[in-house]
Amino acid sequence: MSLSNIKILLLNVNRTGWHSGNMIYDMEAIKQACDTKIYGPGWDGYKFTDVREIISQLYGNEKPDIICSYFTPNERVGNVYKDYYKIDESLMNFPANLEKITGIKKIFMLSDFWARTPTQFSKDLDKSTFDYCCCCFTPPYSSPNDFYSFFDINIRNKIKFIAYPRCIDSSCFKDYGLKKEWDVVSVGAMHRFYPFRVYMHNYLQNNASSLNIKYKNKQHCGVNFSHTNFVREQYAQYINSSKILISCGGKYHLAFNKIFEAMACKTLYVGEKPYGEKELRLEDGINYVAVDRSNFVDKIVYYLKNEDKMNAIVNRAEDDFKKYHTIEARANDFVGLIKKL
Repeated sequence: MSLSNIKILLLNVNRTGWHSGNMIYDMEAIKQACDTKIYGPGWDGYKFTDVREIISQLYGNEKPDIICSYFTPNERVGNVYKDYYKIDESLMNFPANLEKITGIKKIFMLSDFWARTPTQFSKDLDKSTFDYCCCCFTPPYSSPNDFYSFFDINIRNKIKFIAYPRCIDSSCFKDYGLKKEWDVVSVGAMHRFYPFRVYMHNYLQNNASSLNIKYKNKQHCGVNFSHTNFVREQYAQYINSSKILISCGGKYHLAFNKIFEAMACKTLYVGEKPYGEKELRLEDGINYVAVDRSNFVDKIVYYLKNEDKMNAIVNRAEDDFKKYHTIEARANDFVGLIKKL
């Protein structure tokens, strides 16, 4: 299902190959849903920051129906991208003159709402002329108190917020049929933003041997957006090589991609119950296992000793992932979202 007659101009930096997901997969879902042209730093032909010139370059005398931008007006591109793509200083503030575009719906595509302060959001969005903000962590996928505390009443009156959850590339995250070399693995930054992940990691690092559990932790390149070999297939295979992946939803208790990555790779996800569990068709004991500090060890030991029960959950999780959380599934969701708009 697609809306091939709907033309979307998607503005974002080229993150292809930098790390394992999020915006890359979101953008692919939009491309599958609509007639989409991508423009921005790091992409071929990046010569303009002025949206009027960009539209003229890409569409001639026509116009897109919708502009989806991962950048707020005149946002400075990160120096890591400047250095890697050798972007000229004159092209570092992007996009320009977005507010001068009329007659086209504008959507601000937002992922990590905590990446800016409320004051910064007020400054960046006040005169942005965005009609909508589409975010994977808009309630019910986060606490309303947490989420909306980042946007003052002026912004909330100007911009309509839309919930649009994340997705995963099923051609990368899948069952590779690898030997389950590890009982339990964790992956990602061990930072105070992820208190429960850090807690589980520290406990297992100190006690896995006495519990007769083979445990491994590995940080991945998403921490600093550097180019390494540990991305995409290598990252997915690391997950696939373990019986269990442990993680958490950070300080805001969110459904991060690791849930879906484990589901796709036929690895049992063990972690805290996230916001939006029902809407994401997640169910404790059915396609993942919800735990807290008091019971995560007991549940890990239980499922390692009862692999038939673990495999039943893993098989259901893989089926549910394929139905609800692939790029293709999210493209269909985006079609429905655009129809509503």
